[in-house]
Order: sequence, then structure tokens, then C-alpha cells
Amino acid sequence: MTMGASHQRGLDPHYYTDPAVFARELERIFARSWLLVGHRSQVASPGRHVTARVGDEHVIVVNDGGTVRGLYNVCRHRGHELVTADEGTASSFTCPYHAWTYGLDGVLLSARGEDVGEVQIPGVAVESLGGFLFVNLDPDAASLADTIPGIEAELLAIAPDAPDRVLSHRRTQLIGANWKVAVENYNECYHCPNVHKTFTAGVVTPGSYRITPRGATIHHTAEGPTPERSGYVRPSDANDYGSFFTWPASSIQCYPGQVLNTFRWVPLEVDRTLLIREWWLDRPEPTPPQQEVIDLDWTTTVAEDFDLMESVQRGMASRGYRPGPLIVDPSGVADVHAENAVPHLHGLLLDALGDR
Repeated sequence: MTMGASHQRGLDPHYYTDPAVFARELERIFARSWLLVGHRSQVASPGRHVTARVGDEHVIVVNDGGTVRGLYNVCRHRGHELVTADEGTASSFTCPYHAWTYGLDGVLLSARGEDVGEVQIPGVAVESLGGFLFVNLDPDAASLADTIPGIEAELLAIAPDAPDRVLSHRRTQLIGANWKVAVENYNECYHCPNVHKTFTAGVVTPGSYRITPRGATIHHTAEGPTPERSGYVRPSDANDYGSFFTWPASSIQCYPGQVLNTFRWVPLEVDRTLLIREWWLDRPEPTPPQQEVIDLDWTTTVAEDFDLMESVQRGMASRGYRPGPLIVDPSGVADVHAENAVPHLHGLLLDALGDR
């Protein structure tokens, strides 16, 4: 590939450093998009619930007698969060502040004996993809299936039992970088041969790696190395690698051996992002070989990116930085020598903000 004078360049750095841009993103992107919050196994029985941060909001996802509902995590009385734990089981929600009590459907049951009329917690849309739960704060949003068509079938093709998996492990990391720095880094493997030696030697075969931007998704595919070259003991003979990134900040990933895991990037500030990394296996506690995969991933591929992303964030604030040319394969599909997903992400951002 050669670069000409008209080669596409990156975004102006203020998109990564300006708090005003960040505030617009919370309203125009994170309040209007489907975001991963968990898995149906976490709310499998009546009363089971999880909480999650979605942009600058907190939500509850709860099993209400077999119906999975989403609610804003806020009491209608004086605004206290209804649920403070990450997950639990309850027959109703009682606000810790003034003890107003709500049913699992969000309808007020008791205001400590006072008649305050009809009060209800606003609902949040919840939909499932391969067992994974996504929420959307926008009541007028298109369905998840219409937003990312075909992804569920492709996920189930490489991880058929995804709907039956359970949470086996979670790790989190506060990253000193804008959320877009994090998702751009995840969606290009142009840096992989230089940085991720373990990933390119023991998880995927580099020559087979392909990244295909497609609407609100970016699909990563690769073949795994031969078993003798694999970086870990595989739980199954399956040799496919697949990753399904969903705009703006969620990804479901499957390592060879049907090792299923997810990324959630939660924007906290213009230069602070919380990474939530979760592993969805066939049991609540990983086996020693499964734990080996988890530890290997975290200490190599994932951790290798932390300093890189924070360095990029510092660079974005430098007076000396100007957006450089992006390496784009004209076929539209990137391998480890191109970064096609980056301008695709930029386009999704600019469209959402109305900046082009």
C-alpha cells in the first residue's frame, strides 16, 4: 500500500481532550446506543438483578417474574440510587435513604404510609444477543437485531453454547485515556506484530487476521495456531478466533477453544475510562487451564496496551501533535498491516455528533 497526498488522517485532537466534546458524546452517543451490561445467566431467577453504569447513568437489569426489565437506578423521591451493590436478589427495591419501596417493575409500593399518588421508575430497553444483555436509554432506538444484523448467528457459529455460559471471572482497570483511544486501539491490529507477541504467536495466526468494519459493528476473525504452537491449553478443539465489537464501547470475543470473554469500556471523564473485562465459561469458578488463559490474556495482550493508550492520550494534548495519515487497505478489510477500523470509528463518531 502506498500513501498519497489525499490519504485520510486522524481526528483533530480536541475530540479526545475537550470536556465539551465528551459531554456531547454522553448525550448523543451513550444515551442513544446499545451497550453491553451482562449476561442472562446473571438474572436467571426471579428477583435476580445486576447494576451497570451506562454513560453517565446507572441502570438496574432485573428478572421480574421471568421478564427481564431495565430500570434507571434512581429513587423518584429525592434521587438516591435504589441499588448500590453490583448484583443481588430481591423481591422489591427499597431506597436506602428514606425507605420508599418499589416493585421489580419500578412501580412505587410504599412511601412509608404516605399517599403520594402513582409513581414509577422509568424503564430502560433491554435486549439479548447470544445470551448477552444490552441496554439502550433511547426509547425510540431501533432494535438491537436491526442495529447489528447477523451478529448473533455469527457468534453462535463459533460459540454455540454462549447463551448457557456463566460469569467466571472479572477484572477491571482504570485507564488514563479517552474511551475512543481505547476502542480504536482494540479495533486495529496494526500494532499487534510490534506489541502483542504472545497474541500473534499463541492465540491467532497473524496471516489469517482480518478486521471488517460493518455498520455499527467491527468483526475480527482469525484462525488459531496449531495446538502445539498455542499459548494455552484449549478447552475444546475449536480453532476459530472471533470478536464482535458493537459501537460505541462493547465487544464479545471468543478465543480458540471457545473461550468466551467480553470487553466493556465505560467513559468516566474525557481522559478516564474504566475497562471491565469478563470471562464467560461453563462454570462459576475457572479450572486451572481456564485460569491460565485468563491470566495469560491479562498479563500480556491486555496489560501491554495500558501504557500505550495513556501515552497516546498525553500525545493528543501535545502542542506538537497533528493528526497523521492512517494506513488503510483499499479493499475495506484490514489485516495486521492496516488500520481500516479507525477511520470507520471516526465516521460513526462524526455522524453521531452531527459534525460532518
